[in-house]
Amino acid sequence: MRHSTPAKGSARRATHLAAVAGLLALLALLGVIALGEAYAEGPGSGAGPEPGPTARAEPAPSDGTTPPPSDDAAATTTSVPDVPVRAATPEPDAPDPTRLVVEGLDIDVPVEPEGVDPDGTMSLPESGTVAGWYQYGAAPGDDTGTVVLASHVDTYDDGLGEFARLTDAAPGDSVTLTDTEGNTYNYTVETVEQTAKVDVPLDDLFDRTGDRRLVMVTCGGRWDADVGHYEDNVIVTAVPQS
Repeated sequence: MRHSTPAKGSARRATHLAAVAGLLALLALLGVIALGEAYAEGPGSGAGPEPGPTARAEPAPSDGTTPPPSDDAAATTTSVPDVPVRAATPEPDAPDPTRLVVEGLDIDVPVEPEGVDPDGTMSLPESGTVAGWYQYGAAPGDDTGTVVLASHVDTYDDGLGEFARLTDAAPGDSVTLTDTEGNTYNYTVETVEQTAKVDVPLDDLFDRTGDRRLVMVTCGGRWDADVGHYEDNVIVTAVPQS
């Protein structure tokens, strides 16, 4: 739904999240789902106050009748010690997902990171035999947020795609994601819905701060030849296994 893939690390989310901030677009022909608004907040850039100059009181000159102040009475130098400061090390991003398996549905597909096309629509793998991961959202290893995977329900060259079988998913089905470091993440299907594209709750679907979950999306419903896409989305939501 982490087609040019940005470099991994902080650039993956900091730079590209800012680039897509505010985007709200509908997928066109063969598209799967519209993008919700992406909000990115950068670190503050305001400079702190500069330290003032060091002040020191000098002894008053003597006129012969008033003795100069003693050493104890003289004001001492006020100074601020130099403290070495090191820039904070950014926390590394979680690894990208690379493989999806849905047991019982014969779905076993590679996963590729996808972003946003120049026209504002979300990019997807050209083939329905590959799932796209929305790289500006959560990764499987993140502590919060929704991992969004999407794929074409069918294509002219390949016919029915792997995600065409999502309509047969049922609560309780097991799903496994594997990332680039070989870590596996196990989920259980919680809901299976078919929703008109105009009614899809985008902000909820692309949530980056809520509970961890996996959402798999493809097209469904009737093919509308006038506009060149399917009218509905099939949305399968799975939650991490405890």
